Amino acid sequence: MNPLEVVPREAYEADFFRAREGAARAWVMGPALLKQVLLDEREKFQKLTQIRLLSPLLGRGLLTSEGAEWKWQRQACAPMFRHQALLGFVPVFVRAAQGLLARWRAAPGAAQPAVQAIDRDVTRATFEIISATLLPSADATIGPVLEHSIASFQRSGGWAQLYASMRAPHWLPRPGIASGRRAAVALRAAVAAVIRERRANGGPDDLMHRLMAARDPESGQAMDDERLIDNLLTFYLAGHETTARALSWTLYLLSRSPGWSAALEDEVARVAGGAPLEAAHIERLALVQQVLKESMRLFPPVPMMSRQAVADTTLGGHAIRAGSSVIIPIYAIQRHAARWEDPHAFDPARFSPDKEAELGRYQYLPFGAGPRICIGMAFAMIEATAILATLLQHARFSPAPGPEPYPVASVTLLPRGGLPLRVSVK
Repeated sequence: MNPLEVVPREAYEADFFRAREGAARAWVMGPALLKQVLLDEREKFQKLTQIRLLSPLLGRGLLTSEGAEWKWQRQACAPMFRHQALLGFVPVFVRAAQGLLARWRAAPGAAQPAVQAIDRDVTRATFEIISATLLPSADATIGPVLEHSIASFQRSGGWAQLYASMRAPHWLPRPGIASGRRAAVALRAAVAAVIRERRANGGPDDLMHRLMAARDPESGQAMDDERLIDNLLTFYLAGHETTARALSWTLYLLSRSPGWSAALEDEVARVAGGAPLEAAHIERLALVQQVLKESMRLFPPVPMMSRQAVADTTLGGHAIRAGSSVIIPIYAIQRHAARWEDPHAFDPARFSPDKEAELGRYQYLPFGAGPRICIGMAFAMIEATAILATLLQHARFSPAPGPEPYPVASVTLLPRGGLPLRVSVK
């Protein structure tokens, strides 16, 4: 089940599309219409499908709440993600990338360029990072439980999306429903154990500590344990999975773009001088960040999102009735023929400072837009920049034999069958 395969051709060419006037589903691509949905009239468009999809796992956390409940959680969490504070995690990002390089060096046949499962390996590195910064635990069994449960939950992601969009009841049978429920129970139990451990033993000033200490600026309210579990899992899943997808697709694109690979290697050498990456280097890695942004344009980590109308309104002169679904196909919006020159081509120069300044705010949405823009955007960009630069200091990537990877929307954008690349490590 791949939701990308039902995106209509018109989504790549038009501002608005629905199969017939009055239909309960509309596709919205135009920047002005997206601004209306995500900002100007956001109270009329809510995340009901996403909440149905994710609330069995994420409860009523930041991603799966609306209104006042969402607002106070957002305000309480915001100080965790200040840019300067996040730079303090750069050594953690670099250590994870160095650990990945070490595993590649130790792999059988590593003396020659060897085929590695890039998506699996990069996901393991970002998993280690989010574990170290958000859910550190002295219990060595927690990590494998979380990793296994996440993989189980994702396997049925496409079917879960379909059923959520159809507003099917949670009890209705579908592929993967039983394993998904078991995964949700195991994940929530594992996080509850980490919270108990932290309360008993204390810990460092990491993201988990900051979330536990967070207070609503207006009421002074802290989160209870259920809400802590909701938000820890939200940041845990979003914090490693989406960054892993961005890095995997970036390495895939660089493996087929030797000119850009060489340019990035030169920039990293010039900025870091062969030393390990530091916080002070991040802002100076302009080309690295251009490449990451272009990769996320072509292969957005979250390729689709939706809103549901809770009141009658209009979009571009089209009547939208309460209860209608508005689909926002980010994958198509970022390859839209009217707004991107040669839209399917990999061209990081689109994000040079002068050209990026000309981009419309609602034509590039890898982190969403409006008040609900991804709170972890700065974390993800700093993390991805540090990991990519560290890998490029010591490794070269080239295509592996076999078919091209096929993108599949399963909450995040997965490569069907994995993403193997040849890796040569210095």
